[in-house]
Amino acid sequence: MQVRALKTKDIFPMSRILKKIGLKDVIREAAANMAANAKLANKPEDKKSAAASAQMKLGADIVATLFENLYLAEEETNAFLADLVGLKPEEFAELELTETLGIIDQLKGSKVFASFLKQASQ
Repeated sequence: MQVRALKTKDIFPMSRILKKIGLKDVIREAAANMAANAKLANKPEDKKSAAASAQMKLGADIVATLFENLYLAEEETNAFLADLVGLKPEEFAELELTETLGIIDQLKGSKVFASFLKQASQ
């Protein structure tokens, strides 16, 4: 199943979902930690290592927060993801898990989505 390109109208449901599951705070905290770690590193290789470590931690924190709190935005998430692939929310909710994970992987790979998350953390 192919995910359509993100549009301006997608900002609003993404924002509601992030707020409901508390992801904005996780991203904001991680961005602050990354900046602090970069300042502490003296050598370029230390900065790269600190950045890689911080990105791994951010990824783990995001995944943990998503799984812990996604139920708080179940309806909004189903509606948003369903719209991205041209389904009704009820149809999306009945997809095989492997299909849903493939859709999420496509979304994660989107530069627009990454940019939105970066902006949302500020």
